[in-house]
Amino acid sequence: MPRLTRESEILVGNKELKIEEILKTIIYLPGSQVKSFFTEIGLTIPRELRMFVLRETLREKVIQTRKTRLTLADELNYRLSWFTEFTETQLENLLVFFDDPQLDRVFLEDFWTDLLSYMIDKKVTSNDIKKLLDNSISYVKSVGLELPDMKEYNREIKDLFFDSFGRIDGVPPGKFRPVLYKSSTLGEIRDLGTKYDVNVPRRLKKSELADIIIDELQDRGEHTPELETQIRGMSVLIMQRFAIDHDIKASTELKKEEIIEYILANAKETKESYFVPESPEVYEKEIEEVQKHVEEEPVAKPIFEEKKEHAEVVEDAKIDEPIEEVKTKVEVKDEPKVEVPQKETVQYVQQSLDMSELVHEIKMLREVVEHALQQDGKVEQKDLHAVKKLTESSPTGEPVILNSAEFYGEPKSLKKIIKDDEANEREQFIEDKKAASSIGVDKDNRLINKDEQLPGELRFFGKMFKGLGKFLWKLLKVLFKVFLIAASIAIILFVIYGAITYFVDIPFLAGFNDTLNGIQIAGKGILQHLHDILASIFG
Repeated sequence: MPRLTRESEILVGNKELKIEEILKTIIYLPGSQVKSFFTEIGLTIPRELRMFVLRETLREKVIQTRKTRLTLADELNYRLSWFTEFTETQLENLLVFFDDPQLDRVFLEDFWTDLLSYMIDKKVTSNDIKKLLDNSISYVKSVGLELPDMKEYNREIKDLFFDSFGRIDGVPPGKFRPVLYKSSTLGEIRDLGTKYDVNVPRRLKKSELADIIIDELQDRGEHTPELETQIRGMSVLIMQRFAIDHDIKASTELKKEEIIEYILANAKETKESYFVPESPEVYEKEIEEVQKHVEEEPVAKPIFEEKKEHAEVVEDAKIDEPIEEVKTKVEVKDEPKVEVPQKETVQYVQQSLDMSELVHEIKMLREVVEHALQQDGKVEQKDLHAVKKLTESSPTGEPVILNSAEFYGEPKSLKKIIKDDEANEREQFIEDKKAASSIGVDKDNRLINKDEQLPGELRFFGKMFKGLGKFLWKLLKVLFKVFLIAASIAIILFVIYGAITYFVDIPFLAGFNDTLNGIQIAGKGILQHLHDILASIFG
């Protein structure tokens, strides 16, 4: 069908009006009135029409966002790498996420321009179009120039659009699975199910969990009637423990891929043609594999004969460690190519370990041990294998004598070490002689306090540093107590949060729940562990 522009004129009643004039009020019409009008005239709209407008409206914003995050290995950047394959719900949520009134206005103007083109092609009468325009004018006069809330607007008009056979949310199942699995949260997928009248259960029933375990045992050839009876008689908690002990992936909490399959199996759009995937690898496809697979499938007939010029984004962004070079190219039809300069590869360099303090402590330990052994009149052989490894990795490169019988290091340095030890022994001998003589004692044969011999300024600084050390020690104890209190509070808050999310399904917390479950303990997320404990208590 021919595509109209804002400068095109159409017949409204008995007058020729430019589409630009109609847009001045019709974009403010709420979704409930839009739905009522199209339901009344009995006209439904291809979902591809709306998805095209959403994608073209968001494209530049997505490009700008990804440019600023090219070197960041964050979740948002990875999800946006799937933008060209997004479903309708994902595009709707992305528009709401950006929360940009100017972006909303551009979308509504382009959407109504294409919608009016479709109405003209389907022979909607000029009187019906006039009625729609009059409704918008009356609404603006009573309410004002206030754009509708996009989240509410999208849901109110959702029933006006239809999918091609075998598609759901504007995409075939072969694309639906990997796109949602790789770029959507659990909450967003559940919300998509609600859009198509599929209420996804939050948890599996006991019988459903038992079926999963028994099916797996049958596949392994380990199933027996007695074992099946035993499993079905178990409580949920014991049944989950049995699954873990036998390396069976089964839990009352639905995984992301299970939620996707539940929607495909129960939505009226795909129920008739649904099939269970042969392998879980369908969820592990990357964007390039999905695009290649879709190119080989039959392409739906385009809605418009001529589409407006738009930028085609060719993106290649993967979130692997270490971060690879990411390049974004923007190609515009009939215009010069613009290439975003490559960012330098981000490299993380591990800081070298300074062991000089450790080596010093080992030297002091050696001196104390040797002194103690000399007093006892015997030398004991110790197993110093662990100490040997540490001293050999000394950053100074100097070998260390661990005792009088063993030497670890370069043989060339042994002579130097012996000389140093002899010098230390001479100094110790001199200090011992001083202690035995009258040097350093007063007339009453009392040892002279060295601090009393120091000038007043030095004594002041000595006391000051001594007091500072005590203060730092007290400060460390206080900080340790604060840490213990903060940790206790964090644990209490985590338990409260887990209880809330167990009893109440809060969709917008799904992303945070996934983050918590990313911390794995014994093969399960920490939040899932807490939910299992609550399930065992409350049944």
